[in-house]
Amino acid sequence: MNTDATRTADPCTATGDVVNALRDLLTHSAPTAGAVVAAGVPDLPPGFVLEREIGVGGMGVVYLARQLGLNRPVALKLVKGSEKVDAKALIRFLAEAEAVASVRHPNVVEVYSYGDHGGKPYMALEYCSGGDLTTLTKGEPGASATGVPKDAGWFRRVADLMAKVADGVNAAHAQGIVHRDLKPLNVFLTADGSPKVADFGLAKRGVGSDLTNTQAVMGTPAYMSPEQAGGGTKFVGPEADVWALGVMLYELACGERP
Repeated sequence: MNTDATRTADPCTATGDVVNALRDLLTHSAPTAGAVVAAGVPDLPPGFVLEREIGVGGMGVVYLARQLGLNRPVALKLVKGSEKVDAKALIRFLAEAEAVASVRHPNVVEVYSYGDHGGKPYMALEYCSGGDLTTLTKGEPGASATGVPKDAGWFRRVADLMAKVADGVNAAHAQGIVHRDLKPLNVFLTADGSPKVADFGLAKRGVGSDLTNTQAVMGTPAYMSPEQAGGGTKFVGPEADVWALGVMLYELACGERP
């Protein structure tokens, strides 16, 4: 196994490297011994210093950390729990890294590095300090999230924002990637308010590469297309993402879901 804990990935070549990392991890299942860590404090890979937890998903936990070598904040995603990672979870985690690394677009989060630490994979992603789109969807109908009545300026902002989100999603579709879980929680904002599509944990790429069981329902119900909600998650295409974009546009513009 490659014992370098912080293999840095150039996004242009990360796709092949992720596949090699997957093979390494699946053929060397015994985790390496790690340092003793205080209860409740995650054991981070070398070169990263914990600041705080910023998100929890079905499979992973995301921490705000500082990458010491480059002195920059990163969103560090680790697999949840301390137990050994099963093969299916490992494949999903590395498939997400591959999907993010293959899409180069200003409105998709960037993957800085990935690797394994103590036998478990991790990803260091671009950190977006502006929060997620839910900060803009919590207002009452007819008002923005801050309670200010919506006017033409608000709707222009929403249109511009969602056009950029759609551009990022289109870049993923051009690579044969369907996100399958687009929602306000999975679109982050930079300090200047630019949106970044994130969390490709349920994404599928191409034909025959999906781990989803036939008739499985995966995603977030309020943003699912009818075919996805009906158990067709394995077979949905870009149209399912377009449906979710429409729900998000309506919610931002009107202050409530359709």
